[in-house]
Amino acid sequence: MPATIVGELTADGAHMILLAVGPDWEVADAARALMALTPLCKHTTPPGALSVPATWPAVVQLSAVFAPYWRPGPALTAWIADQVRRRTATSHDLCIAPPAGLVPRAYQVAGALMIAATGRALLFDDPGTGKTITTILGLVERWAAGSERDPGTRVVPVVVVAPSSVVDPWIDECRAWAPHWRVRAWRGTPAARRAMIGTADVYVTSYGTATRDAADTNPRTSPLIGLQAVTVIADEVHKLKHQATAQSKAVRRLAARAANFIGLSGTPITHSPDDLWPSLEALEPGAWPSRERWSQRYCMREYGDYSATTLGLNPHTEPEFRTALLGRHRRVAKADVLAELPPKVHSVRSVDLPSTYREAYDGMERDMLAQLPDGGELSVMSVLVQLTRLAQLASAAADVDITTEVAADPVTGLPIEVEHTKVTLKAPSWKVDALLEVIEERPGQPVVTFAPSRQLMVLAGNAAAAAGLKVGYIVGGQTPKERTAVRETFQRGDLDLICVTTGAGGVGLTLTASRTAVFLQRPWSLVEAMQAEDRLHRIGAEGHESIEVIDVVARNTIDTRVRAVLRERAGQLADLVQDRRIVTELLGGAEVRDLRKTRKAA
Repeated sequence: MPATIVGELTADGAHMILLAVGPDWEVADAARALMALTPLCKHTTPPGALSVPATWPAVVQLSAVFAPYWRPGPALTAWIADQVRRRTATSHDLCIAPPAGLVPRAYQVAGALMIAATGRALLFDDPGTGKTITTILGLVERWAAGSERDPGTRVVPVVVVAPSSVVDPWIDECRAWAPHWRVRAWRGTPAARRAMIGTADVYVTSYGTATRDAADTNPRTSPLIGLQAVTVIADEVHKLKHQATAQSKAVRRLAARAANFIGLSGTPITHSPDDLWPSLEALEPGAWPSRERWSQRYCMREYGDYSATTLGLNPHTEPEFRTALLGRHRRVAKADVLAELPPKVHSVRSVDLPSTYREAYDGMERDMLAQLPDGGELSVMSVLVQLTRLAQLASAAADVDITTEVAADPVTGLPIEVEHTKVTLKAPSWKVDALLEVIEERPGQPVVTFAPSRQLMVLAGNAAAAAGLKVGYIVGGQTPKERTAVRETFQRGDLDLICVTTGAGGVGLTLTASRTAVFLQRPWSLVEAMQAEDRLHRIGAEGHESIEVIDVVARNTIDTRVRAVLRERAGQLADLVQDRRIVTELLGGAEVRDLRKTRKAA
């Protein structure tokens, strides 16, 4: 019989004390099993027991590993019962009334109640479903309910960290849905930002500013730390996925010191479930302190000579993981809650490369060196550069400028020649020609076109302007005011075409004046690919019969590979959020293979 694990809550409620009861060899086995949990267990002083942070995931894991030999004590049993109550609350009504004239949707109310119940949640609702409003409602509800129970319960100050493009929209929504709170944009000079401390209830800042202002734990050098936020909101929380970046560390540093944390993203992972760990740590640091421990327990991994590939969630521990997120995770799909939205209609327009550029493209694929028709050479110095150049050559003609400079070899220190290649797209562009055909077929209808390449967007805009069309751009390098002015002009119907790079316009844009999106290139990023479509397919598009998504694909080029990679990544996201429609509807295309089953069968 395995050792019995007795657990009890500490007086301050912050930790559980675990004691293994049984023969020495059973106790040793139990200790090894405890060390495999995601929370970190530490020896007590005096020794003889283990201490672990009091978290719901820890209780779930203890129950899964040691049941029926798991024995929580009276205080811990009461704590678990309270957690179950909060995480499974079935109330359908807010205790606060939204401001006059504003009516939230039923699913927004449900999400707000989830946030209000625990104060820490991951909201993975589809792009375009109004996660911002859900979050604001949830915090106001928690503030109001907490004030009734305990005047000392606080929600403010709140720090919202968001892409720079949506700082102003967040401010607008906060002022509309929480008019009793003072809201400010945390930006300007360092001195101006420091002077803001104590002047607002909600501070909205960009990821870039948060990275600088929460660079360490010293409030004198990191004013956002000194602000002592009670609540931290990370919009587009998938931006934390690279755990070693200063950006990810800064937001997680803020979250670790806050009583409440809300992470929002319609696309919480971009490659595999591994991407989720930084969001989990921000959600509950004591439960998920190590990426390696999380991956080992919950992910199916394939080990190579130098690294491991995550194939998806481990089906054996997946139910345990989902129980560990009970009441702190929510996803709704637009198809389920916004029945009034028009359907998406996908189509592909295939174009052929002119023969001379076909030769250049094939030459690059074959030799990693492209001989352009004008005699120029295009060197490929890395896989990333090669893929970028292939995408360029699949889209348009190009001028190539190659320069060399003498630099020191980073290894030997000896002088070497370093080659720099500058590629400038130019006419003809077979993809731009296809775009103009789409616009011509829809007289009087505004069109949105997307591509990751700024050069291609400018090329498309110039061609459209030469054809007498009114064109606007959102391609990066614009101030928030300039970006807003372009969007509003398009929404008023004063533009025929708006050219948007997927990097600059993937979030924070509402382009519902159009019912047609044309992708001249798809980005490698699943997040950017999905978010771009949802600039049109969101609340506000109810008046259209359908939303057309047209992909212009160059035959027998890297375009096909990009689409295949996006579908594979969509499969991982679909598994995580348990919605296979993400795969079947992406790019209007077919199901992809399940990597877990494929690798297991092999």
